[in-house]
Amino acid sequence: MQTTGRTVRWAVGLIGLATLSAMMASCSSSPRSRAPELPLPVTRVPLAVTADSLFWRILHAGAYDSIPGALFLLKAAYLQNPADPVTAAHVGFLHAWRIAERARSSQVTPAITDDAILARRYFDQAVAHAPAYDARIHGFGAVFRMVEGDIHRDRELWAEGLRQGREAIKVWPEFNWFTIGYALSGKADTSALFREGLEMQWKTVDACGRTTVDRSQPTAESAFAALRTETDPFRLRACTNSWIAPHNMEGFFLNMGDMVVKSGDWRTAQKIYLLAQGVDAYPSWPYRTVLEARIRDAEQNVGVFQRENGPLMFRSKFSCSACHESGTP
Repeated sequence: MQTTGRTVRWAVGLIGLATLSAMMASCSSSPRSRAPELPLPVTRVPLAVTADSLFWRILHAGAYDSIPGALFLLKAAYLQNPADPVTAAHVGFLHAWRIAERARSSQVTPAITDDAILARRYFDQAVAHAPAYDARIHGFGAVFRMVEGDIHRDRELWAEGLRQGREAIKVWPEFNWFTIGYALSGKADTSALFREGLEMQWKTVDACGRTTVDRSQPTAESAFAALRTETDPFRLRACTNSWIAPHNMEGFFLNMGDMVVKSGDWRTAQKIYLLAQGVDAYPSWPYRTVLEARIRDAEQNVGVFQRENGPLMFRSKFSCSACHESGTP
């Protein structure tokens, strides 16, 4: 990845997120529902439905280079009806994807930060028109406030984002522990914020497994047993693979393993990585070779990941695609 100087390297190094969105600036806009799909108080224009189809097609195909064309169509639909929160959210997610996987670009310029700002603005719109639509929006939006706070070196904005993120966790912990913790994975391994982010990943595993997992000997049985009979739609969405995120579980364990490596405990990290191989969909996951290399190189990656802007999943070419790419167009 090429850059145009020290300032650009510093700025873009702050922004590497799996899935991003934005939250309302007002503290009064608190999340009121974690429902993944509530009825929306708008009539959707035909172009929005067409644009949605394109959005999902390129996301599931990992077609990063197709983002500009999809943004063109989605923004055209948005202009026809700015009150449609789904269209606004999808515009935001595409801007988020573009900055999250910027490592795919041959050259990164200062303009990449515009994607963070645009993502936040469009997600503000999604929340404004449907504040109870989806608690994921609130969690990812909190992260985006943190990202903007880093870009502008605005400590108050960053702290507001973290505060909102903690509120979002109360509404949908199984999902938002991952979201907020993922953002904190980029902090220094010696910092309290990184340790808090890692703790959020362990809490996610405990909550999804309805148990307290042995942190020195995490096993597939402890992680997956409760999911075999799970019926709660929110827990199923956050804790298992779905149409939206065909490899949600594999991506989660890849990121968590990276964070445990960064903490210095590479032997436990290998066990976390191995949990991904226990997922039924693992044989079709496009990032199997990445995980297998992580297992092999876990010990030497401790120092690599602990470096400033170390190459965790957080800053990779697959920071979104590891969960969302199905490998099929």
